[in-house]
Amino acid sequence: MINKNIKLKRIVMEVFGGCNYTCQMCPQSNPGRGKNFTRKMPLMEFERILDMIVPKYGHPLINLEGSGEPTMAKDLPLYIQSVKKRNLKCYMYCNGAKLNGDFLKRVLDQKIDFIRFSMIGYDEKTYKQWMNIDNFKLILSNINEAKEYIEKNNLKTKLGTYHLITDNGNLENEINLYKENIIKKTGVFAYIWKMHNWSGNYDNKNARAKTKRRTCGRPFAPELTVRSGGELNRTGGIVPCCQTLGPPNEEKSLLGHLDKQSFEDVYFGEKYQKLREAHENKEFDKIEYCKDCDFLYDDPEVLIWSNDPEARPHHMLGTDEGFTLTDYSLNKLS
Repeated sequence: MINKNIKLKRIVMEVFGGCNYTCQMCPQSNPGRGKNFTRKMPLMEFERILDMIVPKYGHPLINLEGSGEPTMAKDLPLYIQSVKKRNLKCYMYCNGAKLNGDFLKRVLDQKIDFIRFSMIGYDEKTYKQWMNIDNFKLILSNINEAKEYIEKNNLKTKLGTYHLITDNGNLENEINLYKENIIKKTGVFAYIWKMHNWSGNYDNKNARAKTKRRTCGRPFAPELTVRSGGELNRTGGIVPCCQTLGPPNEEKSLLGHLDKQSFEDVYFGEKYQKLREAHENKEFDKIEYCKDCDFLYDDPEVLIWSNDPEARPHHMLGTDEGFTLTDYSLNKLS
C-alpha cells in the first residue's frame, strides 16, 4: 500500500509541452506528440499546483521539463522565480538552443540550480543526424556563454550535458569522442546513458537486452510527473513517469488532472492504485503503457559514463537525501 504521509523528493513539472526540435529518437517528432499535450502551462496554474503540494507533501526538487522544451516559454524566468521563492531546488533539462544573450542572463539571474543540455551526438555530423538540426557549434557556444556568466557573477548554477549511446557496438569510441569534442571544450558535467524505448512508443534500434521483468519502482517512488496538457482542454495531466511520452501510450497513461482534481484524488486514486498493484504482482501486461517498456528489464537506464561524482544508475540527480529507483523495486518494498 502507498504511504499517505508521502514526502515527495522530485516533481517533473512541464512548462511547455511542445518542442523546437525534431530529434530522431524522440516521440515529439516521430510520430508527433499531439496538440493536447503541446500547450504551455499558464504561470498561475503552475504556481497553484505547486502550492497544492508544497509543503504538505514535502519540499521536492522541481525539474522544469517533462518531455517538452521549457525554453519555448518566453517568460521561463518567472517559472524559475516561482520555484525559488518557495525555497525549492530548480533543475531544467533542455536542448539549450535559445539559451543565450539576454534570455540566458534572465534565466541564470533567478539562481536556477542546474541546467542540462541534451546533446545527442558526439560531433557535428552525429548531432545533426540524431537531433535533426545543425546546432552543434551553437550549443557549445551557449554552454560556454552560460559558464562565463555564472563565473563572472559568482552564481552556483551547475551545468551538464546529456548523451544517449547511438551504437551499442561502439560504446568506447562514442565516449571518447564525446569527451574530446564536448567535455574538453566546455568543462561541464556529462551523463551518457543507453537509449530507451519510451514505454514502447519508439522502436529503439539500440535496444536494451530483454531480461526477466521487474517493477521499475516508479509507481512507488516519491516523485510526480505533471504534464502541461493532458486530455482535450485540460491541464496538469498526471502520468506515471516521463517515459510514456507520445502516442499511443501518453494519453492512455493519464492518471488524472490537477486542474480540477486534488493531488490526493489523483495520487491516492483508483487508477494510480491499479498501476501499483500491477507492478507489485508483476502483471505488467495488464498496463498497456507499461507492458513494452524497457525500463522493466533488470538492466534499465544504464549509466554508461559520467564525470559527475553524484551520478549513479537509477539515481535522481539533485534530491537532497538522494533516492534511486531500485530503492522502490519489489524486494525493497515493505
